[in-house]
Amino acid sequence: MNAPRRAWRGGFTLVEMLVVVVIIGVMVVGAVLALGVAGRDRALENETRRLDALLDYARDQAELQTREYGLRFTRNGYSFIALDARTGAWLEVNDEVLRARTLPEGLELDLVLEGKKIVLDRTTKPEALTPHVGVASTGDFSSFEVTLRRAGGLPRQTIKTREDGTLEVGELVETGA
Repeated sequence: MNAPRRAWRGGFTLVEMLVVVVIIGVMVVGAVLALGVAGRDRALENETRRLDALLDYARDQAELQTREYGLRFTRNGYSFIALDARTGAWLEVNDEVLRARTLPEGLELDLVLEGKKIVLDRTTKPEALTPHVGVASTGDFSSFEVTLRRAGGLPRQTIKTREDGTLEVGELVETGA
């Protein structure tokens, strides 16, 4: 004899519902990771941290070698230079860590020295190898404020010298408010 068949009532089983919830969860996590957490500009933050670390390294090298270093900016990059004590000329630094850097596409620099905005060229002219920012052999920086920003102006993040000679990295500014 045949067992009576149950009538299909429509609807989903608990297992089917759990599978759908897991699939949706995986898709949401993938979307969040693809867009970045809260849409923060990671490239800008990474470049700001890199410049801050390189400035600290240059300060350490200036103190260890009792040598004057300088930092020269362009609109889309920067390079470290050092003062040759014998000739009094600024020369490119022969150090892999302090090599010239070009910012990733879409990032630019703004520079303020002693309250005045400096107009930066796109490239460094070889005949104009003088520093914008000095790093003394005592470890002191000349007063400056450099802002890394997206080409449109925002987001942006600033590094500047404090009165005590230390560096201050500002918060990432993502809105005009």
